[in-house]
Amino acid sequence: MTLSRQLVILLSILLLLVFAGTFFISVQNARTYLEMQLESHAQDAATSLGLSISPHISDDDLVTASSMVDAIFDRGYYQIIKLEDIKGEVLINRELSLQVRDVPAWFIKYLPINAPKGEALVMAGWRQAGRVLVQSHPGFAYRQLWLNVSEILSWFLVSTLFAIVLGLALLRVVLSPLKEIEWQANSICNREFPVLKKLPRTRDLRCIVEAMNRLSSKLKMMLGEHEDLAKKLREQAHQHPVSGLANKHHFMAELNNRIASPEVCSHALFALIQLRDLKRFNHKHGYAAGDDLLHQMADLLRGIAADIPRYSLAHLSGGDFALLAEDYHIAEAECLGQRLSDALAGLYGSQTLMPTDNGHVGIAFFDGSQDASQLLIEADEALRVAQSKGANSWSFMESKNREKERARSASDWRLFIQQALADDRVVLHLQPVYSCPEKELLHYEVLVRLIHDHDAAQLMVAGAFMPMAESLGLSAEIDQAVIEQALLLLAERADSDFQLAINISPLSLQTAGFLDWLEKTLWAHELLAKQLIFELPEYGAVTMLDQMHDLIKRVSRFNSQVALDHFGKGFSSFAYLHSLKISYLKIDGSYLNHIDENPDHRFFIQALTDIAHGLEMKVIAEAVESEATWNLLHELNVDGAQGYCLGRPAAHNE
Repeated sequence: MTLSRQLVILLSILLLLVFAGTFFISVQNARTYLEMQLESHAQDAATSLGLSISPHISDDDLVTASSMVDAIFDRGYYQIIKLEDIKGEVLINRELSLQVRDVPAWFIKYLPINAPKGEALVMAGWRQAGRVLVQSHPGFAYRQLWLNVSEILSWFLVSTLFAIVLGLALLRVVLSPLKEIEWQANSICNREFPVLKKLPRTRDLRCIVEAMNRLSSKLKMMLGEHEDLAKKLREQAHQHPVSGLANKHHFMAELNNRIASPEVCSHALFALIQLRDLKRFNHKHGYAAGDDLLHQMADLLRGIAADIPRYSLAHLSGGDFALLAEDYHIAEAECLGQRLSDALAGLYGSQTLMPTDNGHVGIAFFDGSQDASQLLIEADEALRVAQSKGANSWSFMESKNREKERARSASDWRLFIQQALADDRVVLHLQPVYSCPEKELLHYEVLVRLIHDHDAAQLMVAGAFMPMAESLGLSAEIDQAVIEQALLLLAERADSDFQLAINISPLSLQTAGFLDWLEKTLWAHELLAKQLIFELPEYGAVTMLDQMHDLIKRVSRFNSQVALDHFGKGFSSFAYLHSLKISYLKIDGSYLNHIDENPDHRFFIQALTDIAHGLEMKVIAEAVESEATWNLLHELNVDGAQGYCLGRPAAHNE
């Protein structure tokens, strides 16, 4: 119950108590006054009548005495007039029944009026001849008392209504700062830190507002400092100090994580870029010029990578750089190699010195069968071949023991994906996500597969077809098919604790009509919607915050959740998390690889969990592949985990 409502109830009770006391006293005083008036009226009538009939009684003229009694009684103001002799025998008796008009019977019953009797002696000379008894009729008194009570009650009701309306208005004005304080407190819980500029006039409330403002500012500053510190330490541990690109340590962890999971990356092009004679350039032109050269090379590589949907870019050491272009096929090696070669050739375009040989590029293809070391060896062999070709050359090296990839054209891919959707060849596999350290099931992540067109027993993982689907604008259609199948699965299970996390492509959010379709679908399955979680990769979410806010706003109406996947893959700031009302962050698997041997990664995860928990978000680790990693997660305050160590993906009916 709100404070204003409690105050209104308290005020109403106080008014009721005051009225009850005032009403009771007023009624009692009015009744006492009327009884005194009735007594005075009866006594005056008795005295006057006794004096008037005394001469007639001494003459035994009862007729005249009776006429005089009737004259008074017939006026209707008296209920009883009685004349008795000295022995108490009734000589004249007039009585009127008690009938009161315009007054409820219950009022007469519960508020009786006592009409006292007036008494006077009748004299015959010096001798007492009898007495007169007079009792006034209480009907007029009842009517007057009823009018008084009605007026008091009416006045109280009007005054109470006015007092309540006025009190509510005053309470609204006086307590309006409490509404703003409530909003401020809820905003702080929702990762916002507003400051109320308008201070209330009431001193107590003003002190509360000032304290809340200090709290909000302090929390914002503390959280900002924590985020800045975590960001700086992460940059020191994972970024090259000169170029700002990922360093070798971070890149190798990311490379191992990418190529170890076909769900993430089933094929890619890996390029090694080496500047020629960087050491000699530093000796000749100075280290400042060398650093400027590295900056230029990093900017050129960023420009090339910007056109690659998913990539990893690193400055390994000295003049060595690496680029992993995920989901790129062999057919795209020539285009990538030529772009990198052109970048090397134009590296010194803004310098007065125009060397002809700036560096070389070696490219290897990852088909899902190599490990990181083998891929590096193949790229290094290609680099040596490129160095023998001449200035700014590039070379592509393909393993001798590997069959050449059967490349599909864009039209072939479009036909394959569309036919798979039309034939309902979409298959869902589920991988469990468990809580730390209890190992209780939190939910399942949905992993999509497509049945191969020429072999029903062969399934194609998402890493093999989703990149091409995104480039062809078919990601929204695949996401719709997955969501529909997930809802059917939830309906079959009929278990409210069974939750599914569905991966949504960032490009689907930009597809016209997708969010409208999603909202309409959730509305049609309102009871099941609360069991859905929509995961989006961080590298896509940070580039489309408006669409993310729209998604969160729409699905939250149905109690569905939104989460960020592969968090930490880039070096984006934590600041944008304040505005996103998401349920959890899923740490990129590159931070989990051999975490027991990597203090930098442990620090990043610890800092991330502290920040996320401060923003009321949970943290889940992906790609947990060993017991050592699992056992360490609880110490880092991680809330949940998934990986082959905990459970492999399996068809939902298995």
